[in-house]
Amino acid sequence: MPIPGDRRAWDAVATLSGGDVAFEAETRLLDVQALERRVALKQRDGAVERIVLLIADSAANRRAIELHRADLRASFPLDARAILGALRDGRRPDGSGLVML
Repeated sequence: MPIPGDRRAWDAVATLSGGDVAFEAETRLLDVQALERRVALKQRDGAVERIVLLIADSAANRRAIELHRADLRASFPLDARAILGALRDGRRPDGSGLVML
């Protein structure tokens, strides 16, 4: 983060054609609203436009995503195919998105 003393950090940042992409990885989705708030604040303070939320592919996380699909879609509108296709081509995705791994 560009704020002096701020200890928050993205899990990874890639500089691609079109700009930077920040990656936030979660192994367990417990509180989707808290996750969205935390990522939104990091996005604002870190001056990054595109976020890729990486979620561990587990039964519990799939259930959480199903329960909160509309909320997550508002913050992370692109699906894995769009995100991974852009990254494969070395370019910044057209928006933020969610990828289960």
